[in-house]
Amino acid sequence: MIMMDPEIINILPLIGLYAETHYRFRYFPFSRYYRREPEIIFDTPHRLEPNATLPVILIVKDAHRFPVEIHKVTLSIHHKGIKDGHTAGQDIVSEITLNEKITSPFYYKIFDVDASSLPSGMLTVDAKVQFHNGKQERIVHQDNYIGLTHVPFKVLKASEPLPRIPDWEAGELHTHTNYGGDQVEFGAPLEAYQRFARTQGLSWVALTDHSYNIDDYEDNYLKDDPDLKKWNRFQEYIAQLNRENDDVVLLPGEELTCRSATGRNVHMLVIGEKKFISGSGDSAQKWLRTHSELSVKQAIESLSEDTFTAAAHPLETVPILQRLLVGRGNWKEADLQVNRLDGWQILNGNPDISFKKGLGEWKSALIKGQRKYIYAGNDAHGNFNRFRQVRLPMVSLYEHNNHLFGKSLTHIRSGNHSGTKDIINALKTGQVVISNGPALELTIVKDNHLFHTGNEVKITGNEKIHLRYSTSTEFGGIESLKLFSAGDKNENCFPIVDENIEFKLDDCFKGEVVIPVKGTLYLRAELFTRTKEGKQNFAYSNPIWIRE
Repeated sequence: MIMMDPEIINILPLIGLYAETHYRFRYFPFSRYYRREPEIIFDTPHRLEPNATLPVILIVKDAHRFPVEIHKVTLSIHHKGIKDGHTAGQDIVSEITLNEKITSPFYYKIFDVDASSLPSGMLTVDAKVQFHNGKQERIVHQDNYIGLTHVPFKVLKASEPLPRIPDWEAGELHTHTNYGGDQVEFGAPLEAYQRFARTQGLSWVALTDHSYNIDDYEDNYLKDDPDLKKWNRFQEYIAQLNRENDDVVLLPGEELTCRSATGRNVHMLVIGEKKFISGSGDSAQKWLRTHSELSVKQAIESLSEDTFTAAAHPLETVPILQRLLVGRGNWKEADLQVNRLDGWQILNGNPDISFKKGLGEWKSALIKGQRKYIYAGNDAHGNFNRFRQVRLPMVSLYEHNNHLFGKSLTHIRSGNHSGTKDIINALKTGQVVISNGPALELTIVKDNHLFHTGNEVKITGNEKIHLRYSTSTEFGGIESLKLFSAGDKNENCFPIVDENIEFKLDDCFKGEVVIPVKGTLYLRAELFTRTKEGKQNFAYSNPIWIRE
């Protein structure tokens, strides 16, 4: 009988994650992309606020196995424009001498480039490093992965700030850090998330490493640490960074593996919980042991009342190998409706079929009277501008622009700038709009009091409905703005701005709307915008609950 190497079992279900190039099977050590030098990776934000400094991060991984000496980093930023009817360009070149020997498992440095002299528009960033790998002097651009393009990064320098409405703040709900690294998981340093969030106009970031990684020994990702040193250090460092830099709030959390109603492994975002919750069913740390410690219901019941919870990417297609070998599955209706589950993260990176399915399931649940909220995140594994991944273990890598940090946004109503508790409370209570750019606000005015998404209001007949939106040239003028309420089998739609009529950028809709709300369960709003190039963007509000 042929037995499969347990190491193959461990890595096959995780095809498509971080491009780790040094892992090789014990009994079959062939790899087409293996190199006897550390992984050397540059990254940049995909978008810059108008007056932001451009950060470029250099990460060197596994230098404890393959030490290197980095001599010089050269950052070349180019803006291609038109002057006097002819193509013209402007450049910034920054050279940084390091002469630094690197021998640690994980090294990083962030370089800040002043790009204020460049006009708005698309920038190309070529990041070059010169180093000695112990045998020869080498130069690489962007990264040293075999088989990838190494082309310069494209960074949009925005002409206008990220759209926002006063008292609302945009953030990133789902990210992974270097605290959760293993043979296939990868994440950015905590400081990088703060720095890059600031340059992209974000105010908060939730850090959600996998439950089966954040409890490991720091020097052995295959063994759990009963003292939870990594978890405790993770919490302490977040608190320290929040004290030092309060303009971007970091939220401590984990992506918890738990059992669905059918016994499959699903993931849940748990944010703001002080104690660690175990979930190792799909960790692949023990061959063919895929039974997670807690069901969805048991996991939620073990949490404190003020912890935020959401089903992570509940309707995404699960790869067949993950289903077979680590017991992964989708969230079922019984799981999605568990009491104290705050809602569903249906937008996970670029909008796709799972997002459309999630919207459909959510609307059906609302019509049935179920009170759940929707959220957006990117599941960013340390990828800001470019995601490098394994296509086929030991054979090929590839790169793409999905799951980039800060691409899909969760806006929260915050009042003035909020701390950790305020942000978590806004998430829990549904004071949330999800978006890939434009901003939206739905309120009901009653007796001079404002009721926002997530609030409940008793209807007497004297209420007024207010809508506000914010967009920019980057995200396009308004294409449609609609209100929805519950019907018998489908939602009732009330167009406020009909499609293909307005395309306004600067005038927020501030009128008062009168629609029949008697007998309905909720009101919610949708905004669609479209750029001159034809790209459509959107914002979806959560409901305001109605009672008579």
